[in-house]
Order: sequence, then C-alpha cells, then structure tokens
Amino acid sequence: MKQFDAYQVTLWVHYFISVSFLIVAVWLIVRAIRGIVKDLAYVKLDKTLAYLFIIGLYLQLLFGIILFTNLSFFGYDYQSADGTIVTVSKRLWPIEHIVLMLFALFIANLGLIFSGKSNIGKTKHRKILIYYATAIALIATSLASIYWL
Repeated sequence: MKQFDAYQVTLWVHYFISVSFLIVAVWLIVRAIRGIVKDLAYVKLDKTLAYLFIIGLYLQLLFGIILFTNLSFFGYDYQSADGTIVTVSKRLWPIEHIVLMLFALFIANLGLIFSGKSNIGKTKHRKILIYYATAIALIATSLASIYWL
C-alpha cells in the first residue's frame, strides 16, 4: 500500500476542491443565464451558489499557497503538472497562476458585492454572470498556460 505524504494529500485536497468548485461554477453560470433569459427572480439558491463560488476560490487560494510553499518544512521539491521536478518553471508559472487566481478572486468578490446592491433579479443574474464568468476565464487561462504555453 502506497503511503501518502503531506504534499500529495494537500494536492489531492486542492484537486477535490477544484472539481467541487467547477461543479458549483457551471451550476451558477447555467442558473445566471436562465435567470437573464427567463427573467427569473434571484432566489436563495442563487445566493448560496454565489457564496459557495467565493468560498471555493478562497479554499483553492489557501491550498494553492500551501502547495506553492512546497511544504518546504517537510523537505519536498517543487513538482510540475506532470509530476517531474522542475526548477525553471517554478519561477514563472506558479507566480503567474497565483496572480491570476488573486485577480479572479477579486473580480468574483466585486461581482458578489455589486449583485448584492441591486434589487432586480435580472440585474443580479447579469452581474453574477459577467463577473463570475470573467473570474472563470482567468482561472481557465491560468490553467491552460501549464499545457499550451
């Protein structure tokens, strides 16, 4: 039986949170689009999904920072996406990823604040869609840069 170290456990928790976040994000975007098209009210479920989206981003940030520090107090080296030890990409991609994730978190928070200030359901859905879709696009750009750039 393979023994898990702290880095692997943290990485798997980060993956689990990412997949959960993706499910919430898709659900939120679909509900926002339906809310705009059908002029639906902004209900408690929509607000809950918006908060879960933000909480997911904060949790990803927390575990991402833990991974970024490489758990150096445990003595682990930096591992790239394919599991190999990489020193050159360590100085660029993790920094770029964290910066884009911080921008995504900032933009999503703005969306939550601005949508909360509106009293019209369609406007709330539109603001959630614009700001959260922008945050998702930043996250996707950051993740795509691992494999395609």
